[in-house]
Amino acid sequence: MNEHRDQRQTFSQSKQEKRNGVLSYLHTLCCSSHGVFSLHLSHSGVAQETLASIYSQTQNQEIYESILESYPGTTSADLPALSLISINLTMKQGSSNLDTLTKFVDNSTEPTLKESFRNCVNLYSSIMESLKVAYQLSEVGEYLKISQLGESMILVYKCENGLLVDSPTGGFTADMIITCETSAMYIIGVVH
Repeated sequence: MNEHRDQRQTFSQSKQEKRNGVLSYLHTLCCSSHGVFSLHLSHSGVAQETLASIYSQTQNQEIYESILESYPGTTSADLPALSLISINLTMKQGSSNLDTLTKFVDNSTEPTLKESFRNCVNLYSSIMESLKVAYQLSEVGEYLKISQLGESMILVYKCENGLLVDSPTGGFTADMIITCETSAMYIIGVVH
């Protein structure tokens, strides 16, 4: 729980710094020309060395581990299955965020804020469609065609950047970014 709170606190940085940081991170993840991950699959799932290699590329190793360990079947899953599990978790987080934003639209009385939340609802609707495509591509093993996770992270930031600085969305924005990153890590792990 403290790990999630610590992650949420990182959202006190300026929105531009956050956006620049994620774009740089995505570029590093998606455009790296060297293979960082090795595939050492075992019959009982992914070898610990492989998971450690994937997690070591992140800034929040404990959070990534806890996200996946909370989902049934991860201990026996191979990397392709972990990519599906992580995208599914990202879709669940996105759906939860979309529901919360819809409630904010319904309950907001200030017109400018209401419009900002409405824009976020539209962005999250697009995110959900993109994540469905990512899941379908992962299902058929078309990992190199998956760009939707990075695109989704950009839309998450676009939503957050369109809101007031003290918006109540920072916590679940952090959770969405973390789940998108987790999914991206497993997709990259399968490719390399």
